[in-house]
Amino acid sequence: MLKKIKKEILFMVSLVALIGIASLYLNDFAAEYRQKLVAGGRILQAPHYEANDIPVFYQIDVNFSERFQRPSKQQALMNPYSFTDFETQDDKSPLITEKFEKPEDLLLAYYAVIEEASNMSGYSGGCGSVGEGMNPFPYAYELFTKEKQDSMNLRQFTDSFKGIGHTTLLKVLPAYAPPGTPSNVKYYMVETEYITGPNTNNDEEYRHGSYFAYNYGIAAVEQTQDDGWKIKELSYIPEDFLCAPYHSWFYFSDAVVEIVYEYNMKIVDKIEAPEMKDGLIYIKASGYGNQYCFIFTRLTNGYDILLHEYIMQNGKYIESSILEGKWNLKLSGSTLN
Repeated sequence: MLKKIKKEILFMVSLVALIGIASLYLNDFAAEYRQKLVAGGRILQAPHYEANDIPVFYQIDVNFSERFQRPSKQQALMNPYSFTDFETQDDKSPLITEKFEKPEDLLLAYYAVIEEASNMSGYSGGCGSVGEGMNPFPYAYELFTKEKQDSMNLRQFTDSFKGIGHTTLLKVLPAYAPPGTPSNVKYYMVETEYITGPNTNNDEEYRHGSYFAYNYGIAAVEQTQDDGWKIKELSYIPEDFLCAPYHSWFYFSDAVVEIVYEYNMKIVDKIEAPEMKDGLIYIKASGYGNQYCFIFTRLTNGYDILLHEYIMQNGKYIESSILEGKWNLKLSGSTLN
């Protein structure tokens, strides 16, 4: 990919990005999020430059456009749970009595319940009832920690799904936990697909139809003493399908490794070709006596998102935190702070 980019543009991008990258990711990913709930999670500002900041290249290529400007053909994540596994005949609390011993099972159960939840009153989409309507929301709400429930009541949780008629879980992947993370807290990268529709103001007869939207982000889960694993926090970033095809370089895993680790941080001087396996992208590199492995995942909109950095020590890859400060491009538990 980078061989197609002129050498002078590459160095220009590196210099400009060195100045601006700190405010881009530290502010956009962490500090300057909007305190708005959507689908039960906080919405973070999308991590990209403004359109006119750094127009790196524009490539007219069918494969290039297909990657970034259309939803992918990926299958929904296989989920052993469904709402019917938990549905009861009465509304007595607790609605879900199962204690989840594995954090992945908790998240799969949560999104299985949410999959059938719908809050489309006043919104276009559907030709009658949609899914299980509002019934699943109290079940999903019980999967949050008591502390989270104190800051987000059931009404707020349900209202955050206004306009959403169906949810599909696409990814649940372990994310990096920053130093100091309590041993009973884990972080996961999640990606979801929604079917939604525009607000009809309750008085329009004309139906506008529905459309798809995609979010990715971080789920923090906590192992509680009495209730097993519970969801501590959710944060989502809306996916953009029009930014990467026209601007910048940090949506490409190979570009990140070459521009950041080689040209700017100067810790590698040899980079192997990317390998894709089970929805992850592995890039191995070496330099100055060290061997590295960087792991990315590719979103529906084509973005490559860095999840893990490993350094070889005593013949084994050990997870590390290499990118800090101005070059912190990694999606991790620190995103929630």
